[in-house]
Amino acid sequence: MKSVDTKTATALLRDGEILIGTLDGYPALICDARNSEAVAKLRKLKKRPPEKGFSVLIDSDARLNRYTTDVPPIAWDIIDTATEAIILVLPKGKGLSKEVLADDGTVAVRICKDAEERKLVQAANGPLACTALINAEGLPAAGTDEASPEVLDEVGYVLSLPTANRHYPLRKIPVIKLGPAGEVAVLRE
Repeated sequence: MKSVDTKTATALLRDGEILIGTLDGYPALICDARNSEAVAKLRKLKKRPPEKGFSVLIDSDARLNRYTTDVPPIAWDIIDTATEAIILVLPKGKGLSKEVLADDGTVAVRICKDAEERKLVQAANGPLACTALINAEGLPAAGTDEASPEVLDEVGYVLSLPTANRHYPLRKIPVIKLGPAGEVAVLRE
């Protein structure tokens, strides 16, 4: 695997490549969330069932409005008060590869809290589909064998972000599903 910087990574992402990078301390697979071929390849690598979507990394509130049809009002409060990474499952994703969305059309959005991750999304000029290679226990994520050599052989590039040198405690990223009528469901604490 070849190590690349953010500038090189953004060109590769636009060309449909999948990269390995470190997001919030976790090794993750990353691709352009608007590129259907790249997301289909990511789905195949992860052996992810078609009904399950991917997390989408977004850098700002403004970009959130571009990729969701309806942002429930409580989402803004959660985003404004969150001090660490959080994933919000929102109704009706738009402008993204259908491969990114869950089968009910929802989109799992993560607003970047880390400055280097935000720079990556800004440089890519769009949302990035991402999925962890390991879980909080340091094991391959549930239901798949992401850390297998076959997955690593399929990915030719490792993204080198300055944050990758920081040591984060492995922890589960909370997931909250928000409905259009104000429904709130905590899917993972």
